[in-house]
Amino acid sequence: MLISSPLIQRLGEIMEKGEYLRIHVEGGGCSGFQYKFSVDSNKNEDDRVFEQGGVGIIVDQDSLEFVKGATVDFSQELIRSTFQVLKNPQADHGCSCGSSFSVKL
Repeated sequence: MLISSPLIQRLGEIMEKGEYLRIHVEGGGCSGFQYKFSVDSNKNEDDRVFEQGGVGIIVDQDSLEFVKGATVDFSQELIRSTFQVLKNPQADHGCSCGSSFSVKL
């Protein structure tokens, strides 16, 4: 996984020491699967940790299959601020909201 500079900056502002951004993929959304983000200080045995610039992202093994090779970013716009997964080579297409996607078969 690639971690963008805006994401590194934002996580550095909001995370406490020992906290990670957890990315989880679950069924749902308009395209079949959706990304879920949460702050977590617990690492499970099957978690993969990606660290860069003093911040870290945790992805469980099942979710990793859906996001490997993707870029994780932070976007701040007038109407919202959001964490997002971009350039996901495992996704066939996504919806306009950016949180739902279908996988390549």
